[in-house]
Amino acid sequence: MAIVQNWPKKLDKIPKNDIVNLVVLVNAVVWYLCFFSFLKNGSDITGNGLIIVFSINLITTCLAAILSTKIIQKIENRLKFIKYWLIVGIFLSLLPLLVGSTFFDFTLISNAVGPVPHIFTPTSVSFVMVSLISGVVGLYCGLGAPIIMGYYSATTKSIHRAKISGLIIFSICFSFIPVILLARGPVSTAIVLVIWKLCGLLAIVLLKPSEAKINKDENVSYKNVLKTREIVLYLIPWLMFCIVNNLALPTLNIGFGSDFMALMVMEENMLAGIFAVIFGIAADYLGRKRLLFLGFTMMGFGYVTLGLFPLSKSGLYFYTIVDGIAWGIFTALFILTIWCDIADERNCEKFFVIGFLPYIFSTFLQIVFSQFITFSIIDFSRVFFFLSLFLFIAVTPLYLASETLSEKDKKDNDLKIYLKKAQKKVEKEANKKTVKKINS
Repeated sequence: MAIVQNWPKKLDKIPKNDIVNLVVLVNAVVWYLCFFSFLKNGSDITGNGLIIVFSINLITTCLAAILSTKIIQKIENRLKFIKYWLIVGIFLSLLPLLVGSTFFDFTLISNAVGPVPHIFTPTSVSFVMVSLISGVVGLYCGLGAPIIMGYYSATTKSIHRAKISGLIIFSICFSFIPVILLARGPVSTAIVLVIWKLCGLLAIVLLKPSEAKINKDENVSYKNVLKTREIVLYLIPWLMFCIVNNLALPTLNIGFGSDFMALMVMEENMLAGIFAVIFGIAADYLGRKRLLFLGFTMMGFGYVTLGLFPLSKSGLYFYTIVDGIAWGIFTALFILTIWCDIADERNCEKFFVIGFLPYIFSTFLQIVFSQFITFSIIDFSRVFFFLSLFLFIAVTPLYLASETLSEKDKKDNDLKIYLKKAQKKVEKEANKKTVKKINS
C-alpha cells in the first residue's frame, strides 16, 4: 500500500518536459510508421510503382527536414510550432480515407457521365493518390521531426539523456504493435491515427511544459556540422550499420518467408525496446562508446552465425536475439542521444538531420532491394559472411571517436550511486538499532 501511495509523489518529481518529450516523440514516430505501413501494404501498388511512391516520400522528407532547420531561425517558440504541427497532423490522419474512397468508383462514374478515358483506370488513379499522400506525409514529418528533436535536445541533460531515450524506444516498440493491429483498413487507420494525434496534443495542453530557448546567434551551416570530427566518426559506422541491416532483411525474407520473418521482426522489436531501456540506463553511467562497440560485436556474431548455418532456424533465432539487443543499443544512442550530445548547447536540428538521413536512405534501399532480389541469385553463406566483415570494418572509426558523455557527468552519476548505497546502508543500520531497542 505504501508503494501505491507514494506513486503520485514519484510521478510529480518527473519533469514535465521529459513526459512531453516521451509522448510527442512516440506519437510522431508511431504515426509515421503506421502511415508508412499503410502506404506499403494498404494499396495494390508493387514493383517499380512502390519504388516511385517511396522515392517521393524520401525526397519530400529530406527537403522538408532541411527547410525545417531554416524555419527554426524564424520562430520564437518550438513548443508552439509543435502544437500547430500536431493539429495539422489530426487532419492529415484522414488521408487514408481517400485511398478507399468511393469517389474513385469507376462504375459509378461511368454510369453517371459515360465511359471513362482509358488513361484513368483504378490502378493509375490509386497510384497517383498514394503518391500524393506519400509526398504530403513526407513533407509533414520532415518539417516536424528536426524541431521536435531540437526541443528534446534543449530540454534534456546529457547526464540522463540516454535513459530517457531508452524509455522512448521502449514505448515506441510496444505501442506500435497494438496501433498497427488496430489499423487494418483505410477507415480504421484514419480513426486510429486521429485519436493518436489527439493524445499527443492533449499531453502538451494538459501538462503545459516549459519552453526551451532557441539560440538565434548560433547558426551552424551543414558544411560546418559535417566538418565536426565526432559527427563523421559516429556517422560512418551508423551509415554502414543501417545499410547492412536493411539489406539483410529482404535476403532473410527470401530464405525464410515474409510471414515467418514478420513474426521474427515483431519479436526483435520487443527485444529492442526492452534492451533500449537497459542499455540506455547503462550508457548514462558507462558512456555511449563502449556500448556501441558491444552492439557492433553482437551484430557481427549474428551475421557470422547466419553464414555458418544458412537457412537454419536455430541460427535465425540467435540472430534475432543479438539483432534485437543491438537495435536496442543503436536506436537509443544513435537516433536520440549521440547527435544531441555532440550539438551540446547548440541548436540540435541540423545535427539530427545529418544523423537521421542514413536511416531514411537505407530504409528506401531495403524497399528497392526487396523488389529485385530472388532466391536463385543468393548465396546465403557468402552474403552474411560479407555483411559480418563489413560490420567489423565499420566499427573502426569508433576507435578514433571521443566519448560524448563527459567525465564530469560520469563522475556525477557515480557519486549518485555511491550516495544512494550509503543512504541505504545508514537506513539499514538505523532499522537494526530500532529493532534492538524494541526487543530490549
